[in-house]
Amino acid sequence: MRRHQTAVYRVCYRVLGDREDARDAAQEAFIRAYGKIDTFQGRSAFRTWMLRLAVNVSLNERSRRRPLPPELLEADSGSGPEEAAVAADEVARLHRALRSLKPNHRAAVVLRDLEGLTYEEVAEALEVPPGTAKGWVSRGRRRLRELLL
Repeated sequence: MRRHQTAVYRVCYRVLGDREDARDAAQEAFIRAYGKIDTFQGRSAFRTWMLRLAVNVSLNERSRRRPLPPELLEADSGSGPEEAAVAADEVARLHRALRSLKPNHRAAVVLRDLEGLTYEEVAEALEVPPGTAKGWVSRGRRRLRELLL
């Protein structure tokens, strides 16, 4: 759990866009992993399997609730207040843009670009063919560019 908790939380947060919901989803993902550990067959990396659980839990949670209004996020910058405000605004814009993507595109972009998984690992995590994962990443990136420019 210690090895993967940060990545699981990040994925949950980036899919859900809310810190408390992400904490709950990450906890639920680890509970499910504990209960399903006997289904892990080692055909993929444990990290990939764990992130697939995190994505599934987060997408399920996201579909159950109404979208949240955009919130300002704290910047983790050690710089001055002006730089922190600019960084917080940029982070908030990115999270608003991510929340506006289709759930499968958002999950693919988060796993590929923010978590650094290969396309094959993204495909495994989302349980789709590699071509589908590449397409989702491509469409998600294109939509993010449109939203952020």
